[in-house]
Amino acid sequence: MKKILPIFLILFLFHYSFSQQKVIDSLEQVLSKIETDSLKRKKSIAFINYYRHRDSDVHWYVLNKLLNKSIEDKEESQEGKWINEKALYHSIQGNIDSTFIYAKKALSIGERLQNPGLIRISQETIAGAYESKGEFSKVIELYHEILKRDEEQGREGDKDYLITKYNLSGTYYNIEEYVKSFDVMESLYNHPTIQEDEVFLSEVCLQMAAVKYQLDETEEAIKYAKKAESIEKRPYLKAMIYSVLGSIYIEKEDYKKTNEYFKKSLPIFEQMGDQTRVLTTKQNIGNNTMLLGDYNLAEQQLKEVEAILSASKHPNLSNLEVNYRALSELYEKKLDYKKSLYYLEKEIVVRDSVLGIEKKKVISDIEIKYDTEKTRREKEVAEQQVAITKLESQKNRNLFIGSLTVAGLLLLASVFYFSRLRAKKKAELVTIELKETQKRLAIEKQYRDSELKALKAQMNPHFIFNALNSIQDYIVLNKKNLASDYLGKFADLIRNYLHFSDTGFISIPDEVHNLNLYLELEKLRFEEQLEYTFHVDEAANSDMIKIPTMLIQPYVENALKHGLLHKKDNRKLNVSIGKPTNKSIECIIKDNGIGREKSKEINKKREAQHKSFALKATTERLDLLNYGREKKIGVEIMDLIEGGKAIGTKVVLNIPILKNKL
Repeated sequence: MKKILPIFLILFLFHYSFSQQKVIDSLEQVLSKIETDSLKRKKSIAFINYYRHRDSDVHWYVLNKLLNKSIEDKEESQEGKWINEKALYHSIQGNIDSTFIYAKKALSIGERLQNPGLIRISQETIAGAYESKGEFSKVIELYHEILKRDEEQGREGDKDYLITKYNLSGTYYNIEEYVKSFDVMESLYNHPTIQEDEVFLSEVCLQMAAVKYQLDETEEAIKYAKKAESIEKRPYLKAMIYSVLGSIYIEKEDYKKTNEYFKKSLPIFEQMGDQTRVLTTKQNIGNNTMLLGDYNLAEQQLKEVEAILSASKHPNLSNLEVNYRALSELYEKKLDYKKSLYYLEKEIVVRDSVLGIEKKKVISDIEIKYDTEKTRREKEVAEQQVAITKLESQKNRNLFIGSLTVAGLLLLASVFYFSRLRAKKKAELVTIELKETQKRLAIEKQYRDSELKALKAQMNPHFIFNALNSIQDYIVLNKKNLASDYLGKFADLIRNYLHFSDTGFISIPDEVHNLNLYLELEKLRFEEQLEYTFHVDEAANSDMIKIPTMLIQPYVENALKHGLLHKKDNRKLNVSIGKPTNKSIECIIKDNGIGREKSKEINKKREAQHKSFALKATTERLDLLNYGREKKIGVEIMDLIEGGKAIGTKVVLNIPILKNKL
């Protein structure tokens, strides 16, 4: 069962710690022995890179010396570089507001000086800050802007380009686009430049292991993590590898090995001063302690993390979400359902703020725009290459046939002109087709979204109409008590439907409660000649398991209307919900009605008066819910036969359990 997996976005991290003043004094002694300013700057830059993640005070001290020197020498490009380094310093400390201020100031200097290198590092720092705030659409937009600029300049083989692609893969990972993340990372893994760079290759293998873990390919994940461990020499990256292996062994239910790996990584992260990784690892340890069954120790460990996150001005939202989820599950195991529900609600609020539906739509629009722009650039380059080739061919031909007459030269010029004209028209047609394809894809996406909302809106009015019809019948027949009872229960049911109408998903206990209300109403309409039962497995009866709203009710309604309504007595209906595997819920609806064949005969006679809507709408809704999903909701309807005679109908719904973000 997956709980927590760290996010791997920082590329080159080096960590140790020393007594700060002693180190600063030692650095000053080293610098005082260097005579030339250029060598002093080179040595200071080496100190910056070395202490960036090892010792924040030493890092800040050397950084300010370099910044002041660049201001004194009026070197604006160097000044912009060290201002961006200040942004990185605040990012490491978790001060996101300060990160934005310094990074945007550095970007402004880069744009004014038209310095591509300064523009790039500033944009990447800003992207990292947006990622910390959970604004992933802005992160992807910035990375695509950087990659587009590199591609226009033919820099696809440069290491900076490869690093940006690495960061983009990490962002896809954070928004659960695991297949996209792996595709980008696999292209990096196979790149010859990275195969020759063990430092970069180790980080690529580490990220690939994380993605394979999320895709449930555990053995592949271990393979990549072990390869990273075998070639990695840096302590900090070793700690990250231990974190990944610890998470993978949770999936294999080897909790002792999990504990071993997490405890190997924690002291390294603490030594490096990486607060985000320290919190993530402590969450991992707390979660694993819960799996080992020591609930009190697990509570102590997870509450410690919660206290730290709550005290932070800008807590890491991913850590916050995972911490709330772990505490919710812990209190559920301790049978403290009130606290479990409290933390579950807090988790949902954080998750919705990090990655809402509208954010995913914006991200999708950015992807379409980027892919279209890339195709257009490739087409323009191809056209330019064709034109250059034709010009060179024409030049050689002119040299070869220099002795021909002016009439021959004019003829060749005409042929060349018409050839260019055809090529231009062809290029225009390709451009038009690309624009039309982009427009069609956008329209299809909008249509699918709107159709799903429309079907959902239609299902509730259908039931309301039937229920109000029954109330009207009781009023006409002067059955006031029945009408009042029916109306009260109907109001409770509608209130619940309205509550869950916008969420799209509902827990198993809530769905069973609503079905029970619905069947109580139908039992009144059947004049109490209806027996129904519910059987819910303990494993499935959890608030943590969600299914689509109004998914089961139409099949129950269909069993009543087309199977049991036509019987006079002995009407029986059974609804059972189980969890046959960890990845799916099975719902079985069984009635002892007249069967589908006899129901069809009756419906043919009343076809002109009534047109069934609920089951048709549910079928169309299932098609939309299953659209583009690898694991689909399955429906099987079968007749129950005994002695050649229909004795009822059985409906089996197989509903995949969607994975929570880890």
